[in-house]
Amino acid sequence: MRGTGDVVVEVQLDGRPIGQATPTLDRPDVFAVFQEFLHSGWSIALTVEPSWSGKILEVVAFDDGHKKSLGQRTLRVTRTGSTKHGTTMGGLDHPRHGDTVTGNVLHVTGWAIVDGEAADTVELILDDEPPSRLRRGEPRPDILAAEQTGLTFDIGAGYSGVVPIRGRALPPALPLRIRATGSSGNVWMSGPITVGIEESAPLQSLPEPTLARRVPPRSPIDSRPRIAVFVHSLDLGGGELYIQELLLRLATNATMEFLVISPRDGVLRAELESAGIPVHLGSPMPLEPKLYVDRVTELCSILATWRCDAVLANTLATFIGVDAALSCRIPVVWAIHESFDIDVFNEAYWGRQLPTEIGDRARSALRGADLNVFVADATRKMFEEAEPTARTRTVRYGIDLEAIATYQDTHDREELRSELGFTDSDRILLCMGIVQERKSQFALLHAFASILDKSPHSKLIIVGFQPTPYGLAVRKAIDDLNLGHAVRLVDVDPDTYKWFMISDILVSASDTESLPRSILEAMAFGLPVLAADVFGVSEVVEDGTNGWLFEARNGAAVSAAIARAATSSETDLFAMSQRNRYAALSFDGSNYAREYEALLKDLIDKRDPRRD
Repeated sequence: MRGTGDVVVEVQLDGRPIGQATPTLDRPDVFAVFQEFLHSGWSIALTVEPSWSGKILEVVAFDDGHKKSLGQRTLRVTRTGSTKHGTTMGGLDHPRHGDTVTGNVLHVTGWAIVDGEAADTVELILDDEPPSRLRRGEPRPDILAAEQTGLTFDIGAGYSGVVPIRGRALPPALPLRIRATGSSGNVWMSGPITVGIEESAPLQSLPEPTLARRVPPRSPIDSRPRIAVFVHSLDLGGGELYIQELLLRLATNATMEFLVISPRDGVLRAELESAGIPVHLGSPMPLEPKLYVDRVTELCSILATWRCDAVLANTLATFIGVDAALSCRIPVVWAIHESFDIDVFNEAYWGRQLPTEIGDRARSALRGADLNVFVADATRKMFEEAEPTARTRTVRYGIDLEAIATYQDTHDREELRSELGFTDSDRILLCMGIVQERKSQFALLHAFASILDKSPHSKLIIVGFQPTPYGLAVRKAIDDLNLGHAVRLVDVDPDTYKWFMISDILVSASDTESLPRSILEAMAFGLPVLAADVFGVSEVVEDGTNGWLFEARNGAAVSAAIARAATSSETDLFAMSQRNRYAALSFDGSNYAREYEALLKDLIDKRDPRRD
């Protein structure tokens, strides 16, 4: 500035002065260019407050009544994690040295800090077997409270895993270690421990249901075929919406009758019943062998009384329905969505290891079902390796393309953005799905915080909050990382379309997925997809073409992928969007409804007379 008065430099926060200085410091570099400005340097020291995050910091110069802005920035204030630079430590909480492992799975939990941060990858090393990658980036408030770590907030130092050991040739005394690797390549290794592997007891077969009634074949004069549908839940969720979409389409065709059997009520019941599909509410599967057999008997009686022609079971959690159908000698199709080892799934879903007699019924059901249907080839192949005699088929998810197109035609994206508090300049990343450990939202938050310097206009919406311990930890992490200006945490919302409509990119950090429905719906809305490369995801997402893929359970990988997506050009995003809109045409729900209708009718028509 070239006024005649003294120059004053002022720092403003959202227009409010917070510091001033007069240029008096020597700046020979400036003097070399402008000979009269040797003493043009200035310096202002400020104490940054967490509340400044998201506000505009501007430097303004005043000279003889003239004002000139020297630049402005949107602030992102983060707490940088461990106050001990380079701290590397960890612990293996479970198992302990000398423990004996019983059952079909090995539980591993612990924590690791490498160079003052959560480890990028954590691996379980069993004897001389290849390492198994564990889930990392989990909240550990107990570690935060431990003074020796020096942490000022929860960095997600926890790791965990459930590793199947059934059928593996493991020694009775099994040595194991944990290896945690940081972004720098530095490593923390747990001390070696040895656990005992208890030899499995001989399998006790469950008795046949004593009161099971054989369902007679349908008479030619009977009306439509009757299909009993076993579901694990009527709440909002990917598997639940899958079967609801299918049944509503099949009910519209009016070629079959349906009876839905669920262990508990939920919000989807009303829509099913309004479509003329009755719902029978039963009770959860018993976890004690004698009661399990009694429940199978009860289900057989229901199927026989209703004169059921075929059974459609939805998700791994409904294996008791498959078991009942096989006991009644009814044709059965089992739609399996989960990409888990059966023993690992049972442990996670039921909250305990099932008695061997019951757990083995799930494997028997897989072998006995007339057809096991999967939504992704990768998941199908995993189950074929586990049970080579199982009859399998891949039928891709279907979604309501017509409803999505109608929604886009009748809603204005810019108006929706404005109503929800976003601007045209915001680049919105959407994470759609129940907030839970396998979805990795906690680790996603930390990765997202690391890219905001490069992409200050990025916003993250997480839809699916529930007040579980994990959900509450995610909410607290938003505060700890001072991300309130950039992250919105939304409760479970049945109106998902509006969030797809306003977003620019879908992000899925899940470390275990077959093929999420949210990815297909996002593609129909034209969103590029940023996702962990697990199971069937790469069957619809090609890195760099219609989205971005990254290695699951790898902190550096997810951060790098988010940076790629958030800084992509509008031209690249538009091209990806167009590719996804076109690719989504193959996800039409009417296609998979027709395929299911055909295979159910085929099973009924070819019903083995030996079943009767």
